Amino acid sequence: MKLVEKGLLISKQFPKFKGFNMRLIFKESMVFSMNNLKIATFIGEEDLTAPEYKIESFPITNPLAVEMAQKILEENEGDYLCGFLSLIYNNVVIFGEEQITESLLDTWSSLSNILESRYDGSKEEINFLDNYPYYYTTIQEIDQFYEIQLDRNQRFFVPIEPFRNEVKREFFAFMEFCKNLQFSEESSYRGLLETYEELIQNEKEKT
Repeated sequence: MKLVEKGLLISKQFPKFKGFNMRLIFKESMVFSMNNLKIATFIGEEDLTAPEYKIESFPITNPLAVEMAQKILEENEGDYLCGFLSLIYNNVVIFGEEQITESLLDTWSSLSNILESRYDGSKEEINFLDNYPYYYTTIQEIDQFYEIQLDRNQRFFVPIEPFRNEVKREFFAFMEFCKNLQFSEESSYRGLLETYEELIQNEKEKT
């Protein structure tokens, strides 16, 4: 099934999608799988020694990421941790190096809002600090999907439950990674830690 045909099909099933100038990402069977959706956190910054613009980065699963994170925090007096999130769905890159941010703490703080019990599905900003044109990236629930408005011209739809589960998994992994680092009192780490601990407590209460 061609992408246009998929779009027409979805427009009929979900009228709210009709007429949107967007990229629709769906499996032909309309069955969504966690295997098709992956979020990863990278610690990184621009390599100023490279002859051309280049981001040097490591995923938080790589031991070298701790060393790089410590270096970045030292350079920023413990306030900011640079890097980016990778979000790939059905082999389509939604977030990547282009969305590099001066503060991964702020990015995760904004994205993790969808995990909190107070979240009602309304539009929330995803913060990519100091990265134009991604100042106003947003996420909101529409029917069975999250709509991610990346910029003025790009919208993506991902299924709610698989996306929430993947956000939770990677957010928890990021917070465990941060336990190895030293943040300043002025950073947003303490507030993010409170969110993390609250979510952990909620998970325990469910079991």
